[in-house]
Amino acid sequence: LPSEPKIFHGRDSEISDILRLFNQGTPRIAILGSGGMGKTSLARAVIHHAQIKTRYQQHCFFVACDSASSTVELAALIGANIGLKPGKDLSQAVFQHFSSSPSSLLVLDNLETLWEPMECRSDIEEFLSLLA
Repeated sequence: LPSEPKIFHGRDSEISDILRLFNQGTPRIAILGSGGMGKTSLARAVIHHAQIKTRYQQHCFFVACDSASSTVELAALIGANIGLKPGKDLSQAVFQHFSSSPSSLLVLDNLETLWEPMECRSDIEEFLSLLA
């Protein structure tokens, strides 16, 4: 996991809102905003919160998605983070891992870089729906 942000002020209400969503079940949360707003810092603060660490223990993963240009590459990035051996297309292995593992927290940072191009959008949405 990336380190907890060293300087992080003024986001207590956002952290509380996110923690409240976690307490309501198994949420899928999108942190949206313009570049430089602190979305990644907020996600990093949440994954290092004591409540999250207690709930997910060793099943918390943070994947930087900005280098992926396809679902196959996204699956490879996720697979590397969860300890899968490299392969041609890890999509099914990733789905199987999360469906058979204890409750997990998966942060997909900068996923919008892969989702924004219209030619990738439906593939990414299908991938995410299978992951959920």
